[in-house]
Amino acid sequence: MVKAGRSQIRGSARPIAFRALIAGTVSLCLGSCVGKIDLPAGTAGPAGTGAAGDPGAGGGSSILGTGAGSGGPASGGTGNGASPGTNTGGVSGGGGGAAGTGGPPLGQVTAFACDASAPPPLGVLRRLTMVQYRNTLTDLVTWALGSASAGATMMNELATPLGELPVDHREIVPQDLHGTYRRLDQSLQQLHVDATYDVAVAAAAALTTPARIGTVVGACAADSVASNDATCLDAFVRKFGARALRRPLTSDEVDFYKSAYGATTTADPGAYADLIGVLLAAPEFLYFVEHGDAAVPGQSGVYQVSAYELASRLSYQLWQTAPDDALLQTAADGTLLTSDVYDAQITRMLADPRARPALDEFFSDWMKVDELPALDAKDADPVFKAFAGADLPDANLRQAMIDDVVGLLDYHTWTQPSGITSLFTTELSFARDARLAKLYGVPVWSGTSAPPSLPAGQRPGLLTRGLFLTTGTANTRPIMKGVFIRKTILCNDIPPPPPGANAKPPELGPGMTTRQSVEAITQMPGTVCAGCHATLINPLGFATEDFDALGRFRIEQRLFDASGNQIGTKAIDTTSIPQVRLGDQTPISGPADLMNLVVGSGQVEACVARNFFRFTYGRWEDPTTDGCALEDSRKSLVGGGKVTDLLRAALRSAEFQRRTFQ
Repeated sequence: MVKAGRSQIRGSARPIAFRALIAGTVSLCLGSCVGKIDLPAGTAGPAGTGAAGDPGAGGGSSILGTGAGSGGPASGGTGNGASPGTNTGGVSGGGGGAAGTGGPPLGQVTAFACDASAPPPLGVLRRLTMVQYRNTLTDLVTWALGSASAGATMMNELATPLGELPVDHREIVPQDLHGTYRRLDQSLQQLHVDATYDVAVAAAAALTTPARIGTVVGACAADSVASNDATCLDAFVRKFGARALRRPLTSDEVDFYKSAYGATTTADPGAYADLIGVLLAAPEFLYFVEHGDAAVPGQSGVYQVSAYELASRLSYQLWQTAPDDALLQTAADGTLLTSDVYDAQITRMLADPRARPALDEFFSDWMKVDELPALDAKDADPVFKAFAGADLPDANLRQAMIDDVVGLLDYHTWTQPSGITSLFTTELSFARDARLAKLYGVPVWSGTSAPPSLPAGQRPGLLTRGLFLTTGTANTRPIMKGVFIRKTILCNDIPPPPPGANAKPPELGPGMTTRQSVEAITQMPGTVCAGCHATLINPLGFATEDFDALGRFRIEQRLFDASGNQIGTKAIDTTSIPQVRLGDQTPISGPADLMNLVVGSGQVEACVARNFFRFTYGRWEDPTTDGCALEDSRKSLVGGGKVTDLLRAALRSAEFQRRTFQ
């Protein structure tokens, strides 16, 4: 019996139609889960105030100036824009305002306040992502059939219903209108219901064919002996059910799922198919349904998750799938709840190849790789065709640029583990595509040998790679580059653009470089654009203008007319005052200087901690209640900490092992 007030699944043992029974299990779960089912929405915090020339004092920070359930960052009153905000509650305040206006809520966080008495937010019912769902089904089928090859064969048979599954999207939230992590995508449409139902029916039928039922259920389901049928059914429900639901079933649940079999226990492949189908459509197969275990002293409504629930959290975080035999065994004997065994399981799982794809999803979503436009359809544009010349992209270049950046992150995580800041200074190339390697001027990397070195001082760190420079046009986009660095790498806030702002890339003026055109349009003194563009955005983007819109190094920009005829060249200017920390007037001459300021700002570690929190918990962070988990992660990266140190810190945090119930 679970404690009152927490989620609980019960059912009555009576025959019922298959689809109706599935609907009943959903109702049983969702109807008794006490808590929020939607993601917690962010709320705007109070604005700070300041006298002329003074900064505002902030109470929190987020991407677009709205906190996630906490006070938002402050805006200065009528300041001069030179002073940073004061640190309140462990997070930095907003910047001082421009003369006569409210200042931008930058929220330059370098540390988080940890209040160990603050309970985690109320738990929400999260569904598996479609990647996790596929992986879970594959592993369950492989386990049931006893071999990887048999599992692969059956999954191929399910290609049609699996093809109906929706695709997870990077969820758009108020704090990030460009889209965040796929794990935040908790939409539930009729398509999800229909597709997972169809997969459950098809998989159940495939597992109970004459050739497979003896392996899946046992010889007792295929022999002609009737006396063992009841025992056979009971054993199968307990064994298969525990694997599908990722924990042992209660007696009530055994009776409930046996009711899906029918009124008798006579061995029948069709009845076993109904039973398996119900289990594969059960809420506890499709969702993270948690009941909790021991109450956390001094925190009302907060419980340690059970050993089986912790095993699932750990496995889905590191492998994107259900726990394996070794992890389930530590849950069964309770040793997973001891620090030594828990740490040993983390070490074992990180050493497994399955840890790489899960982290690659984090890398891909963090770097927003799917925003790179298609490149191979631009040859119809005479300007782009003339600009690209012999480097006109083919259909493979886009993916090559994505693989290049993910390869860089992988290499410095697994092959040669390095401090997080080395990602922004490395001069190694990870281009495995000949066209991309040519753009960089280096040999193709084999993927296994030592990566080739880029020209010294020319292309430091991941932000100088084609993925972040290529636009699909003949012109660079310094505004978007600046916004990306400010928001995604530094986690600074940028106020939304004013109403009526032009969202289209600026057109080049006659005889002007991209930088000159951007400056003329967005940095005119006295305009509403200049306040943000001239200080927060453009200078960051200008630092990498020595790379063109295909990522090629250059010292001058070629200018073209509308027909693609080159009409001149102009020198590139990469000097700026980027104010990586607001108010810092340090000038830079290009990307190397910028990267040094970025890694020296102390903001990278805090920003990575924020982003990994979002990936881990499938929600936006609240620095007030999540400060301990955030600070644990941030500190793991300080002083040369590696990505694997971040993983361990996140998994060891108290919040990862607890849940709040209403």
